[in-house]
Amino acid sequence: MPRYASLCIRDFPVVALRRAEPELRGVSLLLTRQGKVPQPESRILCCSAEAMARGAATGMTVAQAMARSSDFLLRPMDPEVLHAAREAFFEAAFTVVPHVELPALSEQALQAIYLEVPEAGGRFRTPGGLAAALLSRLSPGGFLPAVGLADRLVTAVVAAQEASRHPGEVVLIAPGGDRVWLAERPLALLHPDPEMLAWLESIGIRSFGQLATIPRDQVATRLGGAGVRLWEKACGIFPQALRRRFPKVDLMEGVSLEWGVDSLEALLFVLRGLLERLLVRLGLRSLAVAALRLRLEMTDGVVQERPLGLLAATREPKVLLEVLRLELERHPPNAAVAKVSLVLMPEEARPEQLDLFRPAGPPPLRLATTLARLASICGEGRVGRPLPPPGYRPEPCALAPFAPMRHPETLPASPEAREQPATFLRLLRPALRIEVPSDGRAFSALVRNGVSCAIVRMGGPWRIEVEWWAENPCCRDYYDVELRGGGFCRIYQDLNDSEQRSSWFLAGVYD
Repeated sequence: MPRYASLCIRDFPVVALRRAEPELRGVSLLLTRQGKVPQPESRILCCSAEAMARGAATGMTVAQAMARSSDFLLRPMDPEVLHAAREAFFEAAFTVVPHVELPALSEQALQAIYLEVPEAGGRFRTPGGLAAALLSRLSPGGFLPAVGLADRLVTAVVAAQEASRHPGEVVLIAPGGDRVWLAERPLALLHPDPEMLAWLESIGIRSFGQLATIPRDQVATRLGGAGVRLWEKACGIFPQALRRRFPKVDLMEGVSLEWGVDSLEALLFVLRGLLERLLVRLGLRSLAVAALRLRLEMTDGVVQERPLGLLAATREPKVLLEVLRLELERHPPNAAVAKVSLVLMPEEARPEQLDLFRPAGPPPLRLATTLARLASICGEGRVGRPLPPPGYRPEPCALAPFAPMRHPETLPASPEAREQPATFLRLLRPALRIEVPSDGRAFSALVRNGVSCAIVRMGGPWRIEVEWWAENPCCRDYYDVELRGGGFCRIYQDLNDSEQRSSWFLAGVYD
């Protein structure tokens, strides 16, 4: 039979803000309504432990809190930061236990996560090992929850909520001990209906154990179905099902800027923080970045969405930041930026199988990083693997994504083949225009920029005539020539060139 665990963090909006701005740790924070400048009559939605130690409390007005201390820092609630922190909290727990539920943020600014723990004999042999794995996986993201583990989900939730006053505390309830552990806890921990709770307290029932001593049928007679559910929770037998959820494929981080940003360096500083938090989340999944999507909301209400592709998947922050920099330099925002969102589309990094009989190549992730850096420097569509496109015209070339291929297994060359020197044609792109004078019977020389080279021997012609239907059809006569002094080259005459006197081109040189 599976057991259940609950992870709980108090004052979660404060934790989310400090995750986005680590320099706020230890500061007395007061969070107010989002998107508005705090006024004296504004209510405090959440406050840090440091602020509560100075007398602040949730529900106070800003004026009441500032009367107790002038060292408070007022910040509006940022929904983008809060949403990203909840998703990161959920994703980190999902990498440890795949059966996870993410409930909504409670009115008390309490964020919990519920997990279904598999039976003994799985990945974690002891409950303590599971709790340690959860805390170690969550701590890099800035989360330190309290952990409760029990037979029933309700019991685990109560244990985690009670322990959440001390971050990192772990409460492990022995199998079959839910009812005994709940007996001394107050009913208010379950947040029942206020009228029902007031009536129970008026007759002296204030704890789980006192309610559990009443027979079920009597509770049903006086309190109905809601009372029976409360009684089952008090007895540790309430069968609450886990509403399992899976993490989103794309990862998003965003931030609302209190003042509009109109300089490139300031905007890149904001993007660097978003990127760092996204890469931490991506590292937990052991994935790399395949593409990005940048969303900018201006102070004048204009929204810009910019998809950015990468030549190869990478996790190198410098490369990704350089891609963002080049995009913003090419297309700067037209107004000050009020809100920034960055989305990463993940992809598995290319694996590499080592070979016993050839040297190892560069690691796949490092090669991908190099390709992405080259693409950011050279521009989109300028780095890749050359491929001949369909057709018969010799010079066209297309680019495909670069992916190193394994060396094919080939037989050793024969001794005769090894003795013959290899000859390669180095094509010139574009071909150079030349002049080829003729004495009426044969071509005598090549002339380029006033310099003449005599032709010793000449092979050809062979004609290609393609794309007759196009606006500029191709009709050429090709020749291979040997020049005086030992040089070899390939030339052609464009038969469609209107300037017959200079319709000759140097196509390539033999090495």
